[in-house]
Amino acid sequence: MPARQPPVYQLTISLVGARPPIWRRVLMDYPSTFLDLHRTIQIAMGWQASHLHLFQLSNGVLIGDPAEDSDGMMDYANEAMVPLHSVLTEEGSKVRYEYDFGDGWEHEIQLEKMLPGDGAGPLPRCTRAVRQCPPEDVGGLPGYEQFLVVMADPSHPDHDDIRKWAGTDRFDSEFVDLEKINERLAKKDQLFSEGPLLSGAGEGDFCGLSPDQMHELLRSPLDCPSVFGGQVDTPTAAQVLESAPVIRMLRVLFEAMGEKGIRLTPKGNLPMQQVRAMIDAAGEAAFFHRYIGSIRSEEAVPRVHLTRILAELAGHTRQVKGRLILKKAVQARIKKGDWLSIYQNILTTALSEFNWAWQDFEEGLDDIQYVGPFGFWLLHCYGDQWRSVPQYLNQMLVAFPPLMKTAHPTPYAGPEDLTAWALKTRMINLYRLLGLVELDPEQPEFQRENDQMIRRTPLFESLFRE
Repeated sequence: MPARQPPVYQLTISLVGARPPIWRRVLMDYPSTFLDLHRTIQIAMGWQASHLHLFQLSNGVLIGDPAEDSDGMMDYANEAMVPLHSVLTEEGSKVRYEYDFGDGWEHEIQLEKMLPGDGAGPLPRCTRAVRQCPPEDVGGLPGYEQFLVVMADPSHPDHDDIRKWAGTDRFDSEFVDLEKINERLAKKDQLFSEGPLLSGAGEGDFCGLSPDQMHELLRSPLDCPSVFGGQVDTPTAAQVLESAPVIRMLRVLFEAMGEKGIRLTPKGNLPMQQVRAMIDAAGEAAFFHRYIGSIRSEEAVPRVHLTRILAELAGHTRQVKGRLILKKAVQARIKKGDWLSIYQNILTTALSEFNWAWQDFEEGLDDIQYVGPFGFWLLHCYGDQWRSVPQYLNQMLVAFPPLMKTAHPTPYAGPEDLTAWALKTRMINLYRLLGLVELDPEQPEFQRENDQMIRRTPLFESLFRE
C-alpha cells in the first residue's frame, strides 16, 4: 500500500474591503511555506511584487522577508522557513496579508478545506478567480474606485490622462484570465528572485545545489526530482528496513497490540513491560544520551515515547477507552509484510507533522525543522565515509546563517553553540532513530559529541537516489 499523501490546502484569498468582492481560490501542497504563499498571492491576484509585504497572525506575530526589515524593527519570522501547516492548523484558520504599505492592500487568507493529497495535479493552482485585481499604485481602494469611474467616462476631464497612465483604453474589472494565472503559477519560482533564506550564499555553500533545487528540497524532501531523481529501491529498502531503530520498536509494539490493543497506564503511558521490550529491540539507540538511574515510565525513554507518538500522528494507532489500538488497515499491511509503507508513513510524519522542538523543549530555533532536509543532501555528498557530527552541523550553519538569529543566548552558550546543539538534538538524533545515519561502531557510543562519527546507511541510499 502506498504511503499516505499529506493533504492539499484549499485557500481563499480575498481583498479586504473590495465591493464587489475580489477573490481567488487556490490549491497549495502541504509542505508550502509562507514564501510560497506570498508568491502565489502575487500571481493569482495579479500584483507585480514591486512593493513590501507582510503576513500577520491573529496573535500579532509578523511573518515576512527579513531583507525588507533590515533594521530588525519588525522582528519578522522568516517566511521562507515557516510552513503553512504550522499556522493554518484547521479548516477556517485565517491570516492577514498586506501588500504595498502605501496603498495598503489587505488580504484575508482562509483555509477553506484540507483535501486528499492523491491526484491533486500540479500545485499551486488557481481554481476560481473573481474580478480583476486593481492596478498597482492606484491609491488603494478609494483610488481604485475613482479610477473605475474615470476610465468608464470618456467625457471626464481626466479620462485621457488616466488611460495613458493605465496603458490601456479599456479596463474590464470583471474579467480574469484563469488560464494565464495557472500558466504563471506553474513557473512561479522562476518569476521571483530567491528569498532571504537562499540568498547571500556564496558559490558552494549549498554543496552544488542551485537555489531552485534547494527550494524544492526544503519544500518536499521526499519528492524533489531535481535533487533526488531516482525512484526508491524498494527491494533493498525492504531488506535493510530492520536497521531503523524506529521499525524495530514498532514491530515489538504492534505485535504486542495485536487485535485487542494494549491497556495504557492511568497516566496514558505504555506499561513498563512494553517499554522494556522496545528498549531491548532498539538497544542503545533507544536513548538520546546515556541514561543513569532506573526507568519508571515510558516518558523517561524519549525515543520509545517518540516512536509511540509518531505511530499515532501517522494514523497507525489510536486510543480507545484507555487502550492503544492498532488500526485495521495497518494490521492488514503487517499481514502482507508491507513494513516499508508503514516506515514511509512514519518518515513523512516525522518530517512534516511532528514538532522537532519536542526533543529538547528549547525556545526558538524552530526554523531547524524547515532546513533539516538539507541534511539529506549533505549525507548524499559526504555520508559514504565516516565524518564527525560537527562537520555536518558547521555546513548547515554556513548554508543557513539566519538560523543563529533565532537562538536565545545564555551566559554559558552563544547563538552558534546553541544552534549547533539544537541541530544535533533535533536533526541528527531524529535521523538516527529513522535509520538514516549510523554511529561509528569502533568508537564509544556515548563519547564526547565533538568526536562522534556518522555516515549514511544502506536504507538512506535506497530512499534518496540520483
